[in-house]
Amino acid sequence: MNCWIRIAALVAASAVAVSSCAAVDVNVLPQPGVSYGNGYELVLEFESVLNLPDRAKVVMEGTTVGVVTKVTLNSDRVDVTSRIDPNVVVPADIRASLQQATVLGDIYVALERPHAEQSATPPLGPDSIIPLAQTVSPPQVEDTIASLANFVSSGSIQRAQNTIIGINRVTPQAETARQIASRVAADLADLSNGIETVDQWLTGVAGTAQVLHNRIPTFQDWFSPKGMTGFDRLTVTAGYVGKLLPSVGSIYANGYWLVPLLESVADAMGAMQRDKRAFEAEVPAWRRLFYENFLPQDKYPAINITSILGPDGRELSGNVQDVLRIIGAAP
Repeated sequence: MNCWIRIAALVAASAVAVSSCAAVDVNVLPQPGVSYGNGYELVLEFESVLNLPDRAKVVMEGTTVGVVTKVTLNSDRVDVTSRIDPNVVVPADIRASLQQATVLGDIYVALERPHAEQSATPPLGPDSIIPLAQTVSPPQVEDTIASLANFVSSGSIQRAQNTIIGINRVTPQAETARQIASRVAADLADLSNGIETVDQWLTGVAGTAQVLHNRIPTFQDWFSPKGMTGFDRLTVTAGYVGKLLPSVGSIYANGYWLVPLLESVADAMGAMQRDKRAFEAEVPAWRRLFYENFLPQDKYPAINITSILGPDGRELSGNVQDVLRIIGAAP
């Protein structure tokens, strides 16, 4: 009987010991390092804190300033409670993100100060909250894997490989590269020999800039209200001229019917020119005819008879009286 009592007591003691061990949480056990027990608490709101370990460190400017003490899951966010070193001042516009030092390292909370040129903000007090607008959650593992899968399956690696192959194909051989280098050296030598021309060009550019600088008052007058009014009126005038020119052009385009007339006029003028030249060539002969023959005879009418032959061939000029009687000059 006493044996059974001892066995029952031993079983009960074992059950109590096992249940007490099951209630032990390793997170409540003291851990090495600073626990910041005398610090103040800050609550950071994140959309997701995937893989954030318990008692993760809080780092600001590369220095550990606190530790995560509790993670609370809400409906639309995750509240990460951290205990901060009392000697550390956290500004109200601090930025928080979940980072990882190495690929296999633990995730920690990183606090980043705003840019130095921004105005100073008051520090956060105990139990203050850093809202979602100032926190950045890590990407989901599924999204990372999906992006990697898209990158691999989209052919980007194959395109990169093809690009490298294409670069290798177009890369010149050693002899060709040597020729290219020689040509570049020759071009650079020509450029150095013609540096005086470049200097002249730069001098011309400088002179042009100086002229423009000297005419700044003119440019200012152009772009003044008065000058802009002139430009506006010129634009209106150009608009009217632009409407007038097509009308003149239509008259010109529809004047093809004048071409035959103009050709006939040109032929007539050519004929008149030829006739004028022929007339001018005949004028001296007509002038000799009138001035040497008709006009002297008209001014001094007379007939010089040198010989008169009768029907029988006898010379009759010796008998002057008979000759005058024949011509009616004597009875």
